[in-house]
Amino acid sequence: MVWRLKHILLLLLILQFYHVFSQDTLLNKKISLDADNVSLDWVLAEITNQTGINFSYNNKSIQSEKTTTLHVRDQSLQQVLNGLSSAYKLEYKIVKEQIILKPLRKKDDQVQQFTVSGYLRDKESGETLPGATVLAENSGMGTITNAYGFYSLTLPEGEHTLTFTFVGFKEQTEVIELTENLKMNLTLIFNTQLLGEITIETNEQVEQIEKSQMSRIKINPKSLSTMPEFAGEVGLIKSLQSLPGIKTHSDGSAFFFVRGGNKDQNLILIDDAPIYNPAHLFGYYSVIIPDVAKEINIYKGDLPIEKGDRLSSVIDVQTKDGNLNKFEFNGVLSPYMYRFSAEGPLAKQKSSFYTSFRHSNFRWLYRRAAPDNDLYLFDINAKLNWRINQNNRFYFSFFYGADNFTNSNINDPGGIKWYNFTTTLRWNHVFNSRLFSNATLYGSRYEYSLLTTGTHWNSSIGNVSLKYDLTWYSNPDLTFKFGFSQTGQDFDPGNLTEAENNPYVPQIAKSQGNKFVLYANGEQNLTERFSYKIGLRMPVWNSTGPTTIYQFDTEYNVTDTLEYAENESVKTFVNLDPRISLKYKLGQTASLKFSYGIYHQYIHLISNSISPFTSFEIWLPSGPNIKPQRADQVALGLYKLFEKTNLELISEVYYKMMYNQIDYESHANLLLNPLIEGELRFGTGRSYGFEFMLRKTKGRLTGWVSYTYSRILNEIEG
Repeated sequence: MVWRLKHILLLLLILQFYHVFSQDTLLNKKISLDADNVSLDWVLAEITNQTGINFSYNNKSIQSEKTTTLHVRDQSLQQVLNGLSSAYKLEYKIVKEQIILKPLRKKDDQVQQFTVSGYLRDKESGETLPGATVLAENSGMGTITNAYGFYSLTLPEGEHTLTFTFVGFKEQTEVIELTENLKMNLTLIFNTQLLGEITIETNEQVEQIEKSQMSRIKINPKSLSTMPEFAGEVGLIKSLQSLPGIKTHSDGSAFFFVRGGNKDQNLILIDDAPIYNPAHLFGYYSVIIPDVAKEINIYKGDLPIEKGDRLSSVIDVQTKDGNLNKFEFNGVLSPYMYRFSAEGPLAKQKSSFYTSFRHSNFRWLYRRAAPDNDLYLFDINAKLNWRINQNNRFYFSFFYGADNFTNSNINDPGGIKWYNFTTTLRWNHVFNSRLFSNATLYGSRYEYSLLTTGTHWNSSIGNVSLKYDLTWYSNPDLTFKFGFSQTGQDFDPGNLTEAENNPYVPQIAKSQGNKFVLYANGEQNLTERFSYKIGLRMPVWNSTGPTTIYQFDTEYNVTDTLEYAENESVKTFVNLDPRISLKYKLGQTASLKFSYGIYHQYIHLISNSISPFTSFEIWLPSGPNIKPQRADQVALGLYKLFEKTNLELISEVYYKMMYNQIDYESHANLLLNPLIEGELRFGTGRSYGFEFMLRKTKGRLTGWVSYTYSRILNEIEG
């Protein structure tokens, strides 16, 4: 059945490619005209009557009242426009199925360029609007706001009509006279007519067609409420099951696998800080809930140059900034969970806060049968933001989530518990209308504990990082991003806290590492149809002491023991990770994309259990015995928008080679084992497949259907 379905879907893709390539372009439509001494206005109106194609132009700048004589029979629209361009000294461009006319400029004309820039915000809440579209109607040039709602658009001197759009908001039009660089911050008004509809659309439609980025899925946090987790609670993990290319372990598990990669090859970020365990209650609940998130981006390939070193995916969550205009309070109470959130201005239009709290409410389930049990989970999210002035803005956010499943009986204590903690301090600074900077200081910590009678086993991983990047909007067709990051990492692979002075209990060596990264990326539209994005990431990983390193022979017997002092270098790895993606527009509603990238990973989750109820999680760094994991991935994708039916087709094929993949010796002993690295086995892997997703993004009925065919083949020594 799967084999037949695979061939049917492949046939559908072939037919779709045939449809896209065979459709007539606008410029091939036939025109017949017989006119003497008529104005250009009349000619263009007649062409519109025959073809249905609209024109946009300025009457004064192109002298549209000047008369002409035109006799053509069954000529293409392109031939007619070429003739009119020669007679009236015009140039034309197709934008969104309309033709824009403007005066032809001489090569020696020195036309000044100026930049309009600023922030787009929600008028009601003051929240910035990432991914909003800014379009100059006269020229057809446009841009999209970045993750912080900032836009920059460079245009020729003169009058321009700018259109600002964002899904769910009313379109806004502004006419500007551009004689110098202009800062223009705008607020968009929520479209109340959409309140009766459930919509999961984002401006991803525009980005999918126009941008080189591929293998990304944007999730509107509101859409998560349509896919509840356990007992009606909503979160991110459940929604991953329905996305192409992502395989979850089971309904009650936090594990998920992307394009054949392992579970630790996925990087989950909350305001740039990594989360090492994304779940509560062994996966029944997610730590990420829609009430907190402003935007969620899932990258399965073509990973952002600045977003860290993992092989399979990046899930990037940006949290809400808080309402700058009014106070709001929301809450939910259920038999299993209660949560509430509050937000509002600290100084109106200047600073605001957002906070949420969630706690389990299921003690009533076990209090009679097991009164000594202490079972609960909770999480806290909080964020502050300050707009110092129009060029500077600060954000501070943190997340803390904990699970406790212990027994407080003094005769038989025990259980497990863990917690995640992240905090982020961010500074956005606008140097000028074309240069935007983002400085981020963030930290994360994850601890996992096992408790039994008289003992307490604890493992942990933590990091402190500084990242600074700049975005330079050279012109509407060329954008550069470059920056650096520095990370300090610490690892405790698991020790008994009561055994520090017990000679009969082994002590497992802790370790540290630091990573310095330089990265640069450029994206350019070479023509109206073709664009590319190319970048290079250079991570330098250095594992350091104090630690103990064991050397092994080919039979994994210990041959030597090396002791390293504090801050002494143990092993250094330097790699170059190039990224490239290409886009070719097949029409106004379709594009073909290609991407290739090399990725490295320097921290590794060691666990020989595939059970979602595992009681064992430790992380180890790359070093003399564990080389960095590597993946080379190539992908090809087709993106098609059917405007009349509001359907969007996303289809991709990929191939990925993976090196230094980790497996384990049979019956490996990973608990309290100083020689744990001798239990590891290494090899290669390759995965390939294709993904298909068809979704409806507008109307009273929305949703998507997806299908994935994939294979992963590993070859491990022994």
